[in-house]
Amino acid sequence: MKRLIQIISLSIISLLGTSPAFATSIITTSPTAGSILNLSPSAVSIKANADLVEGANTVEVISPKGIRVDDGAIQIQGQVILVGLKPLQTSGTYTVSYTLMAIDEESTSGTFTFIYNAPDEVSLPTPTPTVSEDPLASNNPNRLTDLFVIGLMVFAFVVLVFLSRYAKQTFNTPSKPKTPRKNSSNSKKFLK
Repeated sequence: MKRLIQIISLSIISLLGTSPAFATSIITTSPTAGSILNLSPSAVSIKANADLVEGANTVEVISPKGIRVDDGAIQIQGQVILVGLKPLQTSGTYTVSYTLMAIDEESTSGTFTFIYNAPDEVSLPTPTPTVSEDPLASNNPNRLTDLFVIGLMVFAFVVLVFLSRYAKQTFNTPSKPKTPRKNSSNSKKFLK
C-alpha cells in the first residue's frame, strides 16, 4: 500500500510541476471561412489566440485551378498574420492553408475555404445595320398621327372645292326681280 501511495503522489507532483503545451487556435479569419465574396479581397488575415513567432508561420492561398494566388509576403502583427493576394479573376472555391506557431505553444496547421464570384465580363454591344421599313406599313404612333393629319388635309381640300363650287353657283346666278305678292283673300270659298 505504501508503494501505491508513493506512485500516486509522484504522478500528481509530476502533473502539477509541468505546464501543459497547448496548440495555437484561430479566433477569426478574413475573409471568413465559408464566405461568398463578390469583390476580390486584397489580403487574407488570420487572428490567433496568442502572439505569433516571426518566421515560423506560413499561409498559402490556392485558386480553383490549383495555382497559388498569394504574393508570399507574410506580415505578422502580434496575434494577426497577413498575406497579400494577387487580383482574383477566376470564380470558384479558394483554399487557404496555414501553419501557425505562437510563443510557448505548439504549432497548428489547417485549411479553410472561401468562394469568390468573379464579375461577368462586360462587353459593348456591336452596332448592327437595320433595315428600314415601309413608313406607311409601320404601326408607329407617330406614323399614325401623320396619316391622320394627311387624311384631314385631303378632307379639308375636298370641302374647300365643294364650298367654292357652291359659292360660284350661288353668287353667279342673277338675282330674281322681286315681284309683289298678291294678297289672297282671307275668305275661303266653299264648294258644294
